[in-house]
Amino acid sequence: MRTKSTKFLGFTSILLLSVIVSACGEFIRQDRSPVTLVIDSLEGASGADDTATPSNPVFSDVITLVDDVPTRFADKGTFGMRLVMKDPLTSPSPVNAVTLTRYQVVYRRTDGRNTPGVDVPHGFTSGMTFTIPATGVFAGNFELVRLIAKSEAPLRALANSPIILSTIAEVTFFGRDQAGNELSATGFIGVEFGNYADPD
Repeated sequence: MRTKSTKFLGFTSILLLSVIVSACGEFIRQDRSPVTLVIDSLEGASGADDTATPSNPVFSDVITLVDDVPTRFADKGTFGMRLVMKDPLTSPSPVNAVTLTRYQVVYRRTDGRNTPGVDVPHGFTSGMTFTIPATGVFAGNFELVRLIAKSEAPLRALANSPIILSTIAEVTFFGRDQAGNELSATGFIGVEFGNYADPD
């Protein structure tokens, strides 16, 4: 006669196996695409200056005087991306084009103090819709620093401080090829937060 503990172990084993199989299936699906996303460039510019040339790192102004009124601006990011066939002997086709659907930004400090809302701005996820063709290079824009982040800790305090907060933004783009296979690519960009001189 089976004991309760034997039945529990049997149920637990089946549950664990189903989770593993499910996870493996998702991993295989993510790695099934015949193409790889490659980030060729990742830069940004302060939203306070429309004429600013994108760069890496980005000098993010936490507060800007506009007609003597303290004003905050979101900062934009730019990326250049292309696709590479995993099999170099295979020619790309339209089904290999990848549509980016969302991206995630996470900020980190090199000293290891990374508590969101205390040491670094809160990370965020946002939507996007860009299709990268099977051949050629695609350039796009995204929001690198949200407007609300400059009204929250720790950036809010920098408006009245000479301190520069140095961070590294980890940006991950997510998408699918036209066959439904999921892909992602991650890049890094320096973001230096501070109260900089206002543009003319």
